[in-house]
Amino acid sequence: MLSRRELFTAGIAGGLGSGAPASATTAVEQDATLQGQREIARAIGQVEDAIRQGLQPTLSYGLVSKVRSQMEIFLRAHSKFPDYFEIGPAVFVELYDWHIKYNQQLNVTRLADGRYTMQFMFSTLILRPDQDPSFVGNPYDRA
Repeated sequence: MLSRRELFTAGIAGGLGSGAPASATTAVEQDATLQGQREIARAIGQVEDAIRQGLQPTLSYGLVSKVRSQMEIFLRAHSKFPDYFEIGPAVFVELYDWHIKYNQQLNVTRLADGRYTMQFMFSTLILRPDQDPSFVGNPYDRA
């Protein structure tokens, strides 16, 4: 891939070395050069968009989106985030990985009955290994 500097330098050097005066370039050649530069700019824009999408933190993918949608429903209904969620093993592991990927503090504890819990945003997620791996239960409060 050529850098912009190399592209312009090669164009200027080629024009000077051809022996023809710079004003002798035809409108067709200039139009082709502009079109090529537009294609290069479009390709660079696509690469920038791909990098931006890959680096932006999001909760809109995989099993994490199920937890998020349940939290939003509870928030609209009760004007607060839920205290507890019960989730399956795959959801628990994906949320664990989410914390690692985005360098968030990970708080995993074990209850007296042996079940694992994880703090996620303002809610405590309780692992239910006996459920389906992608299980996301209904959120609930302490009372």
